[in-house]
Amino acid sequence: MGRVLIIGWDGATFDLIEPWVAQGKLPNIAAVLENGTHGELRSTLPPMTFPAWSSFMTGKNPAKHGIYDFTRQRPGTYDLEFVNGGQRKAPSFWKLLSDAGKRVISISVPCTYPPEKVSGVMLSGFDAAGLGGSSAKLDSRGMFPPEMFNELEHAVGGHPIGSFPVAEINAGDPEAAVRKILDVIGRKAATAKYLFQKYDWDCAMILFGESDGAGHHFWKYCDPHSPQFCDKPSSMRDSILRVYQELDRQLGELKRLMPEDTTLLMMSDHGFGGVSTTALFPNCWLREQGVLQFRGGFSRWLSRRLDALKLRAVAKLPNSVQKFLSRFARKQLGGIEAKVRYGIIDWSGTKAYFEENPYYPCLRINLKGRQPQGIVEPGAEYERLRTQLIEALEDWRHPETGERIVERAYRREEVYSGPCLDEAPDIVVHWSTHEDYTYAFKVSSKSKKLAWLEQIDPQRPENFAFFTGKSGSHRDNGIFLAEGPGIEAGKQLDKAQIMDVAPTILHLLGIAVPEDMDGRVLTEMLEGDAATAEVAVGAAANGTPVLSAAADDSYTDDDQAVISERLRALGYIE
Repeated sequence: MGRVLIIGWDGATFDLIEPWVAQGKLPNIAAVLENGTHGELRSTLPPMTFPAWSSFMTGKNPAKHGIYDFTRQRPGTYDLEFVNGGQRKAPSFWKLLSDAGKRVISISVPCTYPPEKVSGVMLSGFDAAGLGGSSAKLDSRGMFPPEMFNELEHAVGGHPIGSFPVAEINAGDPEAAVRKILDVIGRKAATAKYLFQKYDWDCAMILFGESDGAGHHFWKYCDPHSPQFCDKPSSMRDSILRVYQELDRQLGELKRLMPEDTTLLMMSDHGFGGVSTTALFPNCWLREQGVLQFRGGFSRWLSRRLDALKLRAVAKLPNSVQKFLSRFARKQLGGIEAKVRYGIIDWSGTKAYFEENPYYPCLRINLKGRQPQGIVEPGAEYERLRTQLIEALEDWRHPETGERIVERAYRREEVYSGPCLDEAPDIVVHWSTHEDYTYAFKVSSKSKKLAWLEQIDPQRPENFAFFTGKSGSHRDNGIFLAEGPGIEAGKQLDKAQIMDVAPTILHLLGIAVPEDMDGRVLTEMLEGDAATAEVAVGAAANGTPVLSAAADDSYTDDDQAVISERLRALGYIE
């Protein structure tokens, strides 16, 4: 068997790549498209970073690996806590390969902190603790083996966690944000080139999250049809292209380092598109349905003040003060974040509520025995309420256009299956797009007169913070490309899913696919001996946490502050 190299461009989409390839602007990925197989890659539902990359690395749906979002509700409370790879309930394919005697390298994949103990090298993604602030270098806690820290410091000046250029954007200098992103791409690539050349490996991966960050921050500069379109500075019109071109250049350099027996896989965890200026306040809609009640005026005022304080801290305050506030938020984020999202809800009169994250609000039932102030009885009442809400969600329409607000609403067991199903939202919502743009979601305490729909003017100064990092958002379909020995050239893949990548990698390397993986081997892209080789099926790899350290024990208060800052810089939490 040969080797496998995986290059990830987080959030990359063929909607951008194919026109640029046709114009000759991305020559290296153009060669992969010409010489190999490609197709869209269906993400998880919803297409969020942590569950998507977790499904990629495990070959399983979220109810088997247990990762649904960046945060989760702390059991027995309405408070939130950060999630990381320490809470994953299934091993990655890197661990399975290591256990089978293969040598692996993994660089910068989200939700790999703390790193697994592998035969090789693992450098954690942006959920890792690190040195300094939002653009910090990865420290030894995010590396296996930890001795790699000193080696990379000496060899390449340390490994960057990510770019997160919110400070530059808040300062009114988006060009500086672009420069920061391009610099981090180069520094990550330097790490990969060093490790790939120094160490023997059978399977290696480098993930560039900067394509995702560029989409979130710069879509409004590059899409003249965007409701948020901003034509100044004019130099930003090609900002996303410049990021993709740097990724393409690094792709070419990495390919030149590949041994001849290497199969190259390229992928993203989801696609990308623009965000509307039409804002939805989902819990205000539930209030109209008679299943949620709000508290009085002081609670609404307090929620708004806390949110304003938080946004002001991100935009204005020194890093040390931000960290202090974020440490306070951790105890209640579980605190400020939970108060902002839920501070106006009267739980005694609430049967259901949305977890109002900024991209994909999900719906939970306020269930007796599970939520601390639950009022819905388990069993028949719970099921009747879910049916009622699903019907109402699918009948929800925009009052002016008549367009569907929700494409479809699912009972959680229709989407997920596995031992972690109880941690899933009770109803999973597939939100519609509005004139090809996703809705902007805001916490309901910000709604004027508690209305559920509002047009937001992105040019008004008071709305600037809201749209920072939110002019672009995720789409269901990412990219997948394959090139190399045994890969059929010119093949178009259909219906590939992100869970299919892990079993495909195992098969390419001659390792049995665990029987409890949900994904399948993408045999239709193979030719020759690779196509005729039987897919070996092995024992299940399931059940218990794969790391010795629980997530609650792996983050210090300072770590929590930095993680909070990064997620806000990306727009993933408010």
